[in-house]
Parts: sequence; C-alpha cells; structure tokens
Amino acid sequence: MKRAISFLEKIKTTDEIVVIFNNDGDGISSCVLLNKFLEKTGRKKPYIIPQPMPMDKNIIQRIQTTVPNKLIFLDIAADQQQNVLKKLGSICDMMIVDHHQVFKDMNGKNIVHYNPRIETHGVYRSTSYCVYKICSKIIDMSDLLWIAGVGMVSDYNLDDSKDLVKELKKNYSLEEPLYGTKLGRMADMIASTRATNALSCEQMVGVFESTTFEDFENTRNADKMIESQKIIENEISEILADYEQKMERAGDIIFYNIKSKFNLGSSISTKVSEHVQKSLVVIYERSGNRIKISARNQAKNINAGNAMQRAAKEVGGSGGGHEAAAGATIPADEWDHFKRILIKIVNK
Repeated sequence: MKRAISFLEKIKTTDEIVVIFNNDGDGISSCVLLNKFLEKTGRKKPYIIPQPMPMDKNIIQRIQTTVPNKLIFLDIAADQQQNVLKKLGSICDMMIVDHHQVFKDMNGKNIVHYNPRIETHGVYRSTSYCVYKICSKIIDMSDLLWIAGVGMVSDYNLDDSKDLVKELKKNYSLEEPLYGTKLGRMADMIASTRATNALSCEQMVGVFESTTFEDFENTRNADKMIESQKIIENEISEILADYEQKMERAGDIIFYNIKSKFNLGSSISTKVSEHVQKSLVVIYERSGNRIKISARNQAKNINAGNAMQRAAKEVGGSGGGHEAAAGATIPADEWDHFKRILIKIVNK
C-alpha cells in the first residue's frame, strides 16, 4: 500500500493519466473514486477506457495514442496479460490495483502492483474497497464512501470488508445485508444498464461522479439506469423460470444455457448461486463462434477462478477470476470438451 500511496502522491498536475477499468460495478465504482481523488487533489482529469477481462487485443494501440505519463489499471488482472505490460513499460509508469487471483507479482521499477492477495492469500476485498483505502491515506474521501459501497456490493463478497461495512451502516443508516439497500439497487442499475446498453460505462462513471447518495435518482441520465433496472428485472424473472425447467446438474456443477437478447450471464449466475451456494453455477451462452461463461460459487468450497482458468486453457480459451466469481470465453465447438474437463476438475 505504501508504494500505491506514493504513486498517487507523485502524480504531477501536468501528467497525462489513462485509467483502464473493468466494465462492471466494481470497476466503474473504482474509476469514479480515483477520478474524484484526482479532482480533489488538482490533477488532470484522466482519459478512461473500460475493458472486459481479458482486455481487448487493441488495448495497447488505444493507450499508445493517448501518450500517457501515468497508466492505472483498476479491477483488471493485468498480471495475466504480461505482454501488454511489457509493451507499455517503456512509455510510462504504471499502477495496478486489483483483487483477482494473483498470477504474478508485477512490482518492479516502473510498476506498482497492489493486490491484497499478494500478502494474504485468499483475502477477498473489492477493488473499490482498495482504492478507497489507498486514497483515504492521502485525503479525506469520506463523502465518497457510498461509491465504495456500490462497488463492494457489486462484487458481492463483504466478508473481509467489515470495517467499511460498519462505516456505511453508520453514515447512511443502512441495515445488513447491504445488497437489500439502496447500494444494492445502484449496483443492480449498473449491471442492468450494461445489459441494455442504455449508457456506456464512461457515461455511468459520469452519472456517479456528478451526484450524491441522497440525490442519485435526480441526476442526469440516472433515469435511464432506473428504467434499465425495471426492464432487466422482468427479463431475469422469465429466465429464472426457464432455468428451473432446463438446468442440468453434474455432481457439484449446475449448467444452464441462457438465451436472452441482453447480456445477463453474470447477473443470472449470481442470482442462482444465492440459492445453491455450495455448487459451482455455470451459466453459458453462445456469441458468434465463441461461448461466454459466467461461474459462481458463493460458499467458496470450489475455486471458481481456478476451475475456469484450467478448463478454458485446455480448449484454447481464456478464463479466470477469483474463488467466488469467475468467467471464461472458449471456442463454441469446444463446449462439450470444456464441459467434460470442468466436470473432472470439480468432481474429482
């Protein structure tokens, strides 16, 4: 954390900053927190780029065209794409703030790699939690605690974040579980808006940057997020009814082929896993010649990230994440092969 604090403190007011953030609730909230920190401390507004995991193949070219002095990855397992870091290493100093499984400790001369798992294997703290803690060591961020809360709830597991949960409950008169509060509704709005494409990730960052916890609903473009949530709630209800009829169990794994015009694999896997916490829930859907997979295991008795990474690698795909939540993308014609491998890994 000391190196992460030092990295932020040494950013000059003239530095051109690029922030690469994961295109989910935790990544978006982390980006908002960092942007507000930079604004509060008089630095330049960063150029922000949302990315999935793994990052797009054109990400290096996009970054190079901005000519940054500082490059910051948020909620992105950049250590799993070392080729990207190597190609950018000669351009600028970099910082990675992440909480996924550590593939390699990338701390070095011009890279600061902050991930709680580097020091304590198995600890689970969202990137929003980490960014809030780092920035709070430099300036008062308490007015933005709710943003950290949205990111934490988006990432679901709060077992190792009890200190901020306590502060959130006290400061905003919230009750546990936080998923059932306004923070949970905001997290759902982010996921729903991503699914409907009513706003881009950059636009959602703008919504949260320009409002307060109390006035969120009245903020410009918030109405689109609220409407998206209503649309997706109806769609999810229909999908869950279909799931009950068509899900397939293979030992400790539950498979379900989702079919929807919206990108809801992550949302459905989370919803389903709430009720079967000790099973590995695998929600998959075909997209062109690829299959996208979202996996959850709330009890963490099965390492979802490790299982996805191993099985996807065997069939020429990519995958990863952490113990409770993970994902993968594989060639569509390798689905049966992937399925057999995953069953063997989990039901050993």
